[in-house]
Amino acid sequence: MEHITPIKKIDSINDDFTIKVRIIHLWTQKSKFNAKETYSIEMILMDEEGRKIHASCVKKWFPKFKRYLKEDSSIYVKKPNVAPNTLNFKFADPERKLNFYHDTTVKECENFSGSAHGFDFVDFNTIVSNNILESKSFDIIGHIFEYGRMDTSEEDKSKHKMLLHLQDIEDTKLKVTLWGHNAYYMTEFLANNNSLAPVVVIVQFARVKFINGRPFSSTYFDVSRLFINNDIDEITSYKNKLVSENGQQLSSSGIKMIASKQNTEHDDFLKNHMFSNIDDLFEPLEEKTVIIVGTVKGIRQNIRWYYLACSNCYKSAKEKESSTDKVDGSHEVAEIVTYECSNPNCKNIKISVIPRFKIPLRVQDNTGTLTLTLFDQEAKKLFKYTAKELYDKNKKLGISLDLYPMELKVVVDKKLAIKIDITSYNVDNKSNIYGLARLTENANIIDELEKKNLNSQPDNSDSFIIGSSDIASQETKVVKDSFSHTGENLTPCARDNSTATSPTKLFSTPTELKRNLATCIDLDEMENLSTSKTPRLSPPDEQPIPFGTQERKPDNSDSFIIGSSDIASQETKVVKDSFSHTGENLTPCARDNSTATSPTKLFSTPTELKRNLATCIDLDEMENLSTSKTPRLSPPDEQPIPLLVPKKEK
Repeated sequence: MEHITPIKKIDSINDDFTIKVRIIHLWTQKSKFNAKETYSIEMILMDEEGRKIHASCVKKWFPKFKRYLKEDSSIYVKKPNVAPNTLNFKFADPERKLNFYHDTTVKECENFSGSAHGFDFVDFNTIVSNNILESKSFDIIGHIFEYGRMDTSEEDKSKHKMLLHLQDIEDTKLKVTLWGHNAYYMTEFLANNNSLAPVVVIVQFARVKFINGRPFSSTYFDVSRLFINNDIDEITSYKNKLVSENGQQLSSSGIKMIASKQNTEHDDFLKNHMFSNIDDLFEPLEEKTVIIVGTVKGIRQNIRWYYLACSNCYKSAKEKESSTDKVDGSHEVAEIVTYECSNPNCKNIKISVIPRFKIPLRVQDNTGTLTLTLFDQEAKKLFKYTAKELYDKNKKLGISLDLYPMELKVVVDKKLAIKIDITSYNVDNKSNIYGLARLTENANIIDELEKKNLNSQPDNSDSFIIGSSDIASQETKVVKDSFSHTGENLTPCARDNSTATSPTKLFSTPTELKRNLATCIDLDEMENLSTSKTPRLSPPDEQPIPFGTQERKPDNSDSFIIGSSDIASQETKVVKDSFSHTGENLTPCARDNSTATSPTKLFSTPTELKRNLATCIDLDEMENLSTSKTPRLSPPDEQPIPLLVPKKEK
């Protein structure tokens, strides 16, 4: 084989070189446009000196290289293409990466003499003392003394997670979160492991984030590799040290389950908190946590969709300008921009900033619309990109950072169940500015919440609200039945054509209708329909005013019945107002005193009342209330047929 170039001597000037490497980790990268399609094979290669470099092979070259690309195999790679390493998180050579393309050749290698895995361990004390960079990967080894349940609240399996509490030989403790397939690997192992040995774990290519000065270690997508009690030298050596330090074997039965502080998604939304509507949040009266269901209608355009956060504690950072002398010896002053964390407890004096989501969403339910702020943690459930990725993209393209990236529009029209914390600030200041404490798109949870809301709706039997569909399907039918002798042949007047189908026309009261109704309705009977007044009887010397010309028994088939509460609460008021000129002196007939408060008496329809009502109501207008029929207009040569009813003699 020709000359072998070590990884440390690779450069962009010379592309005719060969490397001898071991594939210490391999994974696939999915397409951004189709999650089911593999875009590339990603690898971490290590040479015999222990140097590592990231390499990629895109899908178009799979037929040429795929058979050689296997984890833990050794290969020769000739003429790979050198490219810059632009990743923010570095898990290999920080400057360069390699791409396989049409000029590249790969051959198997059977005499690789380097390390099998190339671990680069960092002790726990270095991590908890904040003496490690967030931008660079590291390897850790320790044994489990506590672990948490798998959190599967997200639909995306790559976001399922599990918390481990690890301890090292020096008894230093560290929390590590496993994500995606690594979390499933650990769950399956703990469920099936019955050995007496301690559970020793190696996390290769881990990362750390410092929040409020505390380190949180985790796996990093598919880049991190997990070893659990594997039969490899590093784990065997750790177990031997552990036994010598403790004097005896540690049993896996001593591992404890961490008591979960995070409620399950089901309990948090359906059991632990009260359901509320948006209109209940406008003027908060007490501190509490509520659940709402709403649809995102849009994003407010006059508020920024991100904020610059301290990379240490994630609190907002303030920009401040300072000056320094230029290094070119010109004695000129250069203006530089630095940032200061707004959190007084943040330990870092010099900080870097990172954009994080702070999106003002307009959320609506059937009672109102409210602005709710979506922060970074919950935004990850809805968007494929981080705030930093969108910020950097807009900045690179020269797009104003005040404009919302198109990628955020995926949230519009989503129906969400949302958990909201009403704080003392909201109550004291009557403020309806809230953040989203938690959200879910889970359709089953949303359905359950909506059913619960329907079951808790108040009884509307006391309201006099009639929708257009109610009138079309029921009221018009009743009126038509009551006046069936008119047939279906009447034609609406030309002046009424434009409003013939109005669903509320029955309840409008033109002056002519008022005047005609006054001739056939006993207003005192209307007054006595009130459930809040005692019926007023005629004094002995006052003669009752008869209702109609003679007493008739009502024909039950023609009754026109509306509920008592409807009449008492609204209809009576309308009629009284319409006939206020008659005064309050009318007296119900003595024979009617016993039923003066009857809610249905007004609308029982004896033949005489039919005839009188016919003089004041245009039956064609009543017929045209139906929303299911098109109003029938008279042909040009046809005159409307008048409804001829003898007028009542004075």
